[in-house]
Amino acid sequence: MSGNGEKLSIVRYRSSDYSEALRNCSLFWKMKGGEANLMRFLEDPCCLLLVATFNGEPAGQILGYLLKRWDFASPMLFLYSIDVAEKYRRQGIALKLVEEFNRLGREEGCSETFVLADDTNPPAMSLYHSAKGIRVFPDQVMFIWNHD
Repeated sequence: MSGNGEKLSIVRYRSSDYSEALRNCSLFWKMKGGEANLMRFLEDPCCLLLVATFNGEPAGQILGYLLKRWDFASPMLFLYSIDVAEKYRRQGIALKLVEEFNRLGREEGCSETFVLADDTNPPAMSLYHSAKGIRVFPDQVMFIWNHD
């Protein structure tokens, strides 16, 4: 990924990086709820936004949450979303984001990182396998309650 002077950088964005975070997040997400929600996210130490840039250009991001537990002293890290710009896909950026996310989880004292994925999403399944993720339950189901 780093040949001919090309450089990949991954940085955790915080509230002081708001403008850059807004620019990056807008590439991948519709900013429902306005920019104030992004600022609250960046101010919360339990919310993580890591951004990958390639030669200074936004290339991808990963976001997640430190989940504190009542039954265990160590928090867990929940990988909520990972996005890579189309022109940077299949170049190892997603894997580097996951590795940095896990490194940060270890630094924060997390007991584990987890992500929910679907068999119907082969790129995600391939990424998490290549990042040495362990599939725990072959028949796991997620339920959602909408509060609209």
